[in-house]
Amino acid sequence: MKTVGIITEYNPFHNGHELLIRKARENGATHVVIVMSGNFVQRGEPAIFTHGARTRAALECGADLVIQLPVVYAVSGAQKFARAGVRILDSLGCIDEIVFGSECGDTELIVSTARAIYSPQVQSLIGGEMKKGVTFAVARENALRSVNEKFADVIKTPNNILGVEYVAALDEIGSEIKPYAVSRIGAGHGESGGVGETASASYIRELIANGGEWQKFVPSAAAEIFEDEIKNNKALVNYAKFETAVLFKLRTTSKGELSLAPDVSEGIENRILSAASRATCLEELYMIAKTKRYTHARIRRIVLNHLLGITDGLLSAPVSYIRILGINGRGTELIRMIKGSAKLPLISKTADISTVGEDAKKLFEAECRATDVYSILTETNGSCGLERDYKVIILK
Repeated sequence: MKTVGIITEYNPFHNGHELLIRKARENGATHVVIVMSGNFVQRGEPAIFTHGARTRAALECGADLVIQLPVVYAVSGAQKFARAGVRILDSLGCIDEIVFGSECGDTELIVSTARAIYSPQVQSLIGGEMKKGVTFAVARENALRSVNEKFADVIKTPNNILGVEYVAALDEIGSEIKPYAVSRIGAGHGESGGVGETASASYIRELIANGGEWQKFVPSAAAEIFEDEIKNNKALVNYAKFETAVLFKLRTTSKGELSLAPDVSEGIENRILSAASRATCLEELYMIAKTKRYTHARIRRIVLNHLLGITDGLLSAPVSYIRILGINGRGTELIRMIKGSAKLPLISKTADISTVGEDAKKLFEAECRATDVYSILTETNGSCGLERDYKVIILK
């Protein structure tokens, strides 16, 4: 028996994701566990489909057990996103390997890069570069380049970066889980257009939003689920609603309130509020607010965290539960093992959250708030309380 874990967003699930699961099985995996973002994702916006639809798609296309990555960590930067996902996998007590797609596909190179980045030498070099006023990403690349050109090249691409952070997180907690990188093929991250039957998630979202032909880039079982979501007005195809909600929130908030969001420092809250008073759309707001030090992506996450009421204090709280979103027959076998090996409480009924401590309650309350916001961003407005009413998806 070999159990592997994958940390992901599935926004939406596509052919590349199915291929990664297939490669994991070809490498000996008998059971596949997914740790997946909920209704909001790392790029600082809502997922195009609910976590329920994406869970079902994952189970139909090769996953055995889907666990939620709490929203507090799901909408954070790569480091905290990766660390939370790894801690959840490690806490299960049964994961042998973490599998991830990467541009280089070289596990040893990614491991070496991760250990170089977090070495005292490179950390000191990064600090020196940051004093020059460059972004963290540029400072890190410059520091690594002075040590090893190959390491600097690794962190130029997003999937490699996440792989590096997964390895660093495994090292940090002394986990026995092994990393395994799989080469990403076809269209690159964020790339427009498809290559054969592969396309980036962003391009697929664009096609869905604009009524284009997206189905060939998605496994047929997943496409059927997503088409049903679209037909029933459950898919997030109305970005204007999200834009209005964010601008309203920013135009009616104070500097003090915004400063509580994660990653706010050095007066960036002033720039964001000033931008919100001038901008008529989100893209304009992001462009006005960004600086050399504060990237477009970081501004997006600050803005979303503020909308959802996520504070720096809440993000600092440790992962405090394992919440099941979906399961199949092989997943049920895993659950029997996990019940005896888990380092954190295993939650299948949302009512049980109240029994596992204050940290868990606060994390889940943030999840509920996020879903209450999400429910009014779809074409047909939903009611509050949908997160508490969620039932684990079970495939036979």
